[in-house]
Amino acid sequence: MLAFVASAFAQDAVSFEYVKKGQVGTSKPSFTVVANADAVELSVHGSCGSAKFDRSGPASAGEKKTWTLDLGAGSYSCTGNVSVETRDGETGEMPLKFTVQVLLPMKMRLVPGSMDLPSRTLSLTLERDASKVEVSVFGPGGAEIGGGMVPTNASAGQPIEVAWSQENGEALKLKIKGYDANGFFAEMELNPWKYSIPHEDVVFETGSSEILGSEVPKLQAAMVEVDNTMAKYGKDVVIKLYVDGHTDTVGDAGSNEKLSLDRARSIAGWFKKAGFPGDIYYAGMGERGLAVATGDNVDEAKNRRAVYTLAATSPDLDGGVSWNSLR
Repeated sequence: MLAFVASAFAQDAVSFEYVKKGQVGTSKPSFTVVANADAVELSVHGSCGSAKFDRSGPASAGEKKTWTLDLGAGSYSCTGNVSVETRDGETGEMPLKFTVQVLLPMKMRLVPGSMDLPSRTLSLTLERDASKVEVSVFGPGGAEIGGGMVPTNASAGQPIEVAWSQENGEALKLKIKGYDANGFFAEMELNPWKYSIPHEDVVFETGSSEILGSEVPKLQAAMVEVDNTMAKYGKDVVIKLYVDGHTDTVGDAGSNEKLSLDRARSIAGWFKKAGFPGDIYYAGMGERGLAVATGDNVDEAKNRRAVYTLAATSPDLDGGVSWNSLR
């Protein structure tokens, strides 16, 4: 067991157990001394970096003393010595020398665009060689409605295809644990739930982002649907509102993007004043994501629209557009 020369008696009287790898925030390395015989004196002294281990006094056969080594990330050379004296007067001494390593927390990343709820699959990567991935799926009321375990020998950074089984019901939350070859894990929580609110689009005057009084009933009708959805899912999901505005292709792209942003902000502001309780975000898509494909400078009413989405996680936007938080 020991990688050094020591007295045969000391090796017989004392043995050692090691946890030589740890991970910051998850587990710590440790060092254990086990007395194999009754001893009137068992002394252990040494250190691993800033962590010290120190013991002296009698010990009974089978008695264990463990030191948890509280260390930051890195590799550490641990040194010290052990001496033992049994009741019949026999003595022995040996040096201690071993190495421990503390790893940084492992990162796990979802492969963008890989989640497919209908097929119950996704892809992810771990930054260290992987051994398995576990998935737990939760529905309304926090009930666990599915899950799965995928063994893997994927190398660091290699995409891992993950699938799970699921009972009937909506998947509101996924908890994922990815394990490396040492048994350390990274955790990820995904909130895939989202709902696009059906509504009649607000009509703005040309070049304006002001909501006309005649258009307010459309927003009020949408707010009823928002309230109903919040009542159904609000206890299980932290729901946010996302409003993205779109234009047709009449005019230049830059002006249309600004106009769509201003109109989305106006709609988002209306929902805030109407009492939406969560965070609200807005974005201007301009001519991106046309509902009806047209050429340039085509007046198409269906492209002058806004999308209202309730979601736990930000919906993806095309063309590098980012969400703006409504303050």
